[in-house]
Amino acid sequence: MLIDPKPIGIVSLTGSMIEDLYVLPAYQNHGYGSALLHFAVSKCTDTPTLWILENNHRAERLYRREGFRQTGRRNAITDGLDEIEFALS
Repeated sequence: MLIDPKPIGIVSLTGSMIEDLYVLPAYQNHGYGSALLHFAVSKCTDTPTLWILENNHRAERLYRREGFRQTGRRNAITDGLDEIEFALS
Protein backbone atom coordinates (compact mmCIF):
# COMPACT_ATOMS: atom_id res chain seq x y z
CA MET A 1 0.00 0.00 0.00
CA LEU A 2 1.38 3.37 -1.01
CA ILE A 3 0.45 6.77 0.39
CA ASP A 4 1.99 9.80 -1.38
CA PRO A 5 4.10 7.48 -2.77
CA LYS A 6 5.54 6.13 0.49
CA PRO A 7 4.99 2.41 1.23
CA ILE A 8 3.02 2.13 4.47
CA GLY A 9 1.65 -1.40 4.42
CA ILE A 10 1.73 -4.80 2.77
CA VAL A 11 -0.32 -7.96 2.53
CA SER A 12 0.40 -11.23 0.72
CA LEU A 13 -1.90 -14.03 -0.26
CA THR A 14 -1.31 -17.72 -0.96
CA GLY A 15 -4.52 -19.17 -2.35
CA SER A 16 -7.03 -18.10 0.28
CA MET A 17 -4.45 -17.87 3.07
CA ILE A 18 -3.87 -14.24 4.03
CA GLU A 19 -0.28 -13.74 5.15
CA ASP A 20 1.99 -10.93 6.17
CA LEU A 21 -0.53 -8.14 6.71
CA TYR A 22 1.51 -5.27 8.14
CA VAL A 23 0.98 -1.53 8.46
CA LEU A 24 3.74 0.75 9.71
CA PRO A 25 3.05 1.82 13.32
CA ALA A 26 2.66 5.52 12.42
CA TYR A 27 -0.18 4.59 10.03
CA GLN A 28 -2.04 2.12 12.24
CA ASN A 29 -5.58 2.90 13.44
CA HIS A 30 -6.38 4.88 10.29
CA GLY A 31 -8.22 2.14 8.37
CA TYR A 32 -5.27 1.00 6.26
CA GLY A 33 -5.17 -2.46 7.81
CA SER A 34 -8.88 -2.92 7.12
CA ALA A 35 -8.39 -1.73 3.54
CA LEU A 36 -5.55 -4.22 3.00
CA LEU A 37 -7.63 -6.99 4.56
CA HIS A 38 -10.65 -6.19 2.33
CA PHE A 39 -8.37 -6.23 -0.72
CA ALA A 40 -6.92 -9.63 0.26
CA VAL A 41 -10.38 -11.09 0.99
CA SER A 42 -11.60 -9.92 -2.43
CA LYS A 43 -8.83 -11.95 -4.08
CA CYS A 44 -9.53 -15.21 -2.19
CA THR A 45 -11.03 -18.05 -4.20
CA ASP A 46 -12.16 -19.99 -1.11
CA THR A 47 -12.81 -19.19 2.56
CA PRO A 48 -10.24 -16.60 3.65
CA THR A 49 -8.03 -17.84 6.49
CA LEU A 50 -5.08 -16.48 8.43
CA TRP A 51 -2.89 -17.23 11.42
CA ILE A 52 -1.93 -14.86 14.23
CA LEU A 53 0.17 -15.22 17.35
CA GLU A 54 -2.08 -15.67 20.35
CA ASN A 55 -0.59 -12.60 22.04
CA ASN A 56 -1.30 -10.27 19.08
CA HIS A 57 -4.47 -8.75 20.54
CA ARG A 58 -4.57 -5.75 18.18
CA ALA A 59 -4.60 -8.03 15.14
CA GLU A 60 -7.23 -10.24 16.76
CA ARG A 61 -9.50 -7.20 17.33
CA LEU A 62 -9.16 -6.20 13.68
CA TYR A 63 -9.92 -9.67 12.35
CA ARG A 64 -12.86 -10.24 14.69
CA ARG A 65 -14.30 -6.83 13.78
CA GLU A 66 -14.08 -7.85 10.11
CA GLY A 67 -15.92 -11.15 10.68
CA PHE A 68 -13.10 -13.64 11.24
CA ARG A 69 -13.51 -16.32 13.93
CA GLN A 70 -11.16 -18.87 15.46
CA THR A 71 -11.29 -22.26 13.77
CA GLY A 72 -9.91 -24.18 16.75
CA ARG A 73 -6.63 -25.01 14.99
CA ARG A 74 -3.39 -24.04 16.76
CA ASN A 75 0.32 -24.42 16.05
CA ALA A 76 2.89 -24.36 18.83
CA ILE A 77 5.53 -21.76 17.96
CA THR A 78 7.52 -21.96 21.20
CA ASP A 79 6.84 -23.34 24.64
CA GLY A 80 3.94 -21.21 25.82
CA LEU A 81 3.26 -19.33 22.55
CA ASP A 82 0.85 -20.60 19.93
CA GLU A 83 -0.32 -19.44 16.55
CA ILE A 84 -4.12 -19.46 16.12
CA GLU A 85 -6.04 -19.93 12.87
CA PHE A 86 -8.93 -17.62 11.98
CA ALA A 87 -11.37 -17.94 9.07
CA LEU A 88 -13.93 -15.52 7.69
CA SER A 89 -17.36 -16.68 8.79
